[in-house]
Amino acid sequence: MNDEFTVLLAEDDPNDRRLFQLALRRNQKPIQVHEVADGMEVIQYLKGEGKFADRRKFPFPNLLILDLKMPRMTGLEVLHWLRHKPEFARLCTVMLSGSGLDKDVAEAYRLGVNSYFKKPNDFSHFIKVLNVIFDYWLLTEKSVDHERQVTAYG
Repeated sequence: MNDEFTVLLAEDDPNDRRLFQLALRRNQKPIQVHEVADGMEVIQYLKGEGKFADRRKFPFPNLLILDLKMPRMTGLEVLHWLRHKPEFARLCTVMLSGSGLDKDVAEAYRLGVNSYFKKPNDFSHFIKVLNVIFDYWLLTEKSVDHERQVTAYG
């Protein structure tokens, strides 16, 4: 098992992925980030299928950060899928979206997201938001032994 804190970032916009990586470097947190561009890739990654089959290279994440609006499968659809799969239902998830609409926030929480953040337009605020997210999850997150959990559910 990998002891490093692993984040799966689901973001379709390459500019937002780059900002995320830049902000992460500024935060200097001990975090390994893996990126996927849509909700279908989230599911493939979590299931360890296809190009994500090697768990040494693509470890199960401690935290999933989802964009709301992605191609092929939205962040909300991923949340719905997660909460109906017992082996993935406890995965900690954060929605980081350009949308701050009440209906989007309410639906994400209804589907079980742990936290919802609107993407700041200012880079310095983006760094602060990531600091809040990572400080919280690094300090409080208690990982589930995913290998044992998947085995238990078949």
